[in-house]
Amino acid sequence: MKFEQLYLFKEAAKYHSISVAAEKNFMSQSSISYSIINLEKELGIELLRRTNAGVTPTQIGELVLQKTEDILKAVDEINEMSKDQRNAGEVNISCIPCICDWIIPITLQKLSETSAEILLSVTTGESSQVAHNVSAGISKFGILINYGELERNTDLRYTPLFQDEYVLYVGAKSPYWEKESITYSELLKEPYIAYRDEFRKYNGGLTNMIGTDQLPNIVFRTDNLDSIKSMITHNHYVAFFPRYMSEYDFYVQSGWIRRLPISDKALGFEVGYVESTKYKTKKIDRVVLNRIKETVETINA
Repeated sequence: MKFEQLYLFKEAAKYHSISVAAEKNFMSQSSISYSIINLEKELGIELLRRTNAGVTPTQIGELVLQKTEDILKAVDEINEMSKDQRNAGEVNISCIPCICDWIIPITLQKLSETSAEILLSVTTGESSQVAHNVSAGISKFGILINYGELERNTDLRYTPLFQDEYVLYVGAKSPYWEKESITYSELLKEPYIAYRDEFRKYNGGLTNMIGTDQLPNIVFRTDNLDSIKSMITHNHYVAFFPRYMSEYDFYVQSGWIRRLPISDKALGFEVGYVESTKYKTKKIDRVVLNRIKETVETINA
């Protein structure tokens, strides 16, 4: 008796069809039939009742199916345990977009040097979406901006990472290119590019700080950060970006974009990470989180 035979028997019973089971597992129908028939011969019992409508487990087949599911579940648990011990597997996290551009590439480098078998899957979104993903168990943890509503979510545990502030990106064609700062009233007159739902709804980011009373002069909206920077570089558009998280921005480093503080409005904020209080964190998740924390500490130093 082989694990593969038990698995294919379970698949045939699951889909009530050997042909469908073959299709789902990218195998030929004859291969699955041959495997199940050999299993039946070895056990000396009939596991499946075969009709023109498909297959169903016999009475003894139902009992074998229950034991098969227990065995395969145990095998999966053993595999997960072994992956956990050798820091292998996939880790799903959520974060605000600037984190993905800034911290994640350095973290990936650190992981490749110490934990080659970790696959990191990152979903970007506004802070409210990041919180939702972690609360719902979609992501193991998330990196976001600390916003007021976060305190009321009892499903999440928040830990601060660093402080940042929003500054205005301007290009060489902007009338404020040579300025050291800009007032909020001056900003309102400039053509502004909004990112996703910025200034459209409260999503835990910039909109929560500024509100929706005095909106910038939004002339374009996109979900592509690189497009925003390119348009600022080649025209007189402006947009908000975090100062600290954009420190190594290619456009800033190349001198194509300058970052101006808003002189009459406080736009500081705190970035941290959230973990779920409902779902257990695995060792591999902690490995990734610790590498991210190390990256932030290294940059801060």
